[in-house]
Amino acid sequence: MELRLESFIQDTIKRKLDLYHVVVRQHGDIIGKFDWRENRRDDIHSVSKSFLSIAIGMAIDEGILRLDEKPAEIFFDKLPEKPSENLLSMTIRDMIMMATGHDHFILQGYSAVDDKPVRDAIENDDWVQYALEFDVPYRPGTYWKYNNFGPYLASVIIQERTGERLVDWLKPRLFTPLGIRNPQWLESVKGYTLGCGGLHLSTEELSRFGQLCLNKGQWEGKRLISASWIEEATSCQISNKIEGKNQHPDECAGYGYFFWRCSRNNAYCGKGYAGQRIFVLPEQDACIAITAHEFNSGSISDCVWTHIVPQLN
Repeated sequence: MELRLESFIQDTIKRKLDLYHVVVRQHGDIIGKFDWRENRRDDIHSVSKSFLSIAIGMAIDEGILRLDEKPAEIFFDKLPEKPSENLLSMTIRDMIMMATGHDHFILQGYSAVDDKPVRDAIENDDWVQYALEFDVPYRPGTYWKYNNFGPYLASVIIQERTGERLVDWLKPRLFTPLGIRNPQWLESVKGYTLGCGGLHLSTEELSRFGQLCLNKGQWEGKRLISASWIEEATSCQISNKIEGKNQHPDECAGYGYFFWRCSRNNAYCGKGYAGQRIFVLPEQDACIAITAHEFNSGSISDCVWTHIVPQLN
């Protein structure tokens, strides 16, 4: 099957969406792609979190960490002088479903909207210690707030316990099997793989990750991650509806472990700053990778479901 992308392309142009590339896979094959510019690796921003989710599942499979562990116990030497009960009770599971109990976007990379600095401007080089100083006003596990606290700390935990940078630890487990050579992933000033963002991939490489998820952890006949983790991580673990905010349906369809649920076709996705996307559609046995510099994320989803998904049925 060869996918026709003309109507999708025309609609994105009509809506003035600044897309770079789109790659569509179905039944294991690339059936359509289009490049608006030269094809090269780009920062996939927070889609990096979905790669981290897979890393966490692998670490659990290997006995390196457990979801019920508490960051306050792991980083006890970096706690504030009088840690709150909420901070002390927080678990890794709370961290990976964006339910740490914070009401602030900690370690934000871009466009801070308050007096807290973005990552590049933080004076304390120990970002774990810095992050642990923030107030935790809500009981962990009960309140969804998008945050870089959890992904960064999770990356640090894996690195500390394996003795390898997260990106290096993942090479034989994920990147090399997927044919992703020399992956570049930004680091903190302390040398920890960022986790929350900064992974650079081509759109076609991103589509391979989508295929791995679609295959529930198998790649070319080899199991890289347990199917149960893929199912759990991509299922709705918590509501991400924000009271009083007008949200696109795909922004509030539920959240898993660093994966977003979509409002249509039982799909889910990895989602990154400025329009980076990997949509996974199990019912259609398909995945769609998009890279862009576009902040109208709802229109990207609408174009995908209007012009691409109907051809996959």
